[in-house]
Amino acid sequence: MRCFFRPLDYVVFALFLAVAVSSVVALRKNRSGSPLLVVNTPHGEYVYPLDKNREVSLEGLLGDSVLVIQDGKAFFKESPCPNQICVQTSALSHNGDWSACLPNQIIMHIENKSEETELDALSS
Repeated sequence: MRCFFRPLDYVVFALFLAVAVSSVVALRKNRSGSPLLVVNTPHGEYVYPLDKNREVSLEGLLGDSVLVIQDGKAFFKESPCPNQICVQTSALSHNGDWSACLPNQIIMHIENKSEETELDALSS
C-alpha cells in the first residue's frame, strides 16, 4: 500500500510546524522579566510587582479582601467569604499560579512579563 501526499498536505504540515515552533519561542520569551501579580475584581483589573512587599485591600461583591505580597509571594490574608477557602490556599510564587475568592469574585494569578511589554496600568 503506497501513501501519496498531495501538495496541500505539505502546506498544512509546514503551517503546523511553524505554529508549534513560534509557540515554543513565545513561551520561552515570556519567562524572562519580572513576575507580576494580576488581580481581577468586579471593579477592575490591578497589576502589582512581586518584588515590593505590600498589603492591598480590594473591594469585591461581599466586601473587602486583603491580599499580601511578601518576599515574592502573594496570598489572601482576609476575605468576607463564608468558607475562607481562599485564605487557606498556599501562597502564589510561580508563573501561572492562581487563587480565587469565588463568592467575592476576586481572582489573582502570577504572570511573567517581558520588559518590552507595555502595561495598561501598574500600581506602585
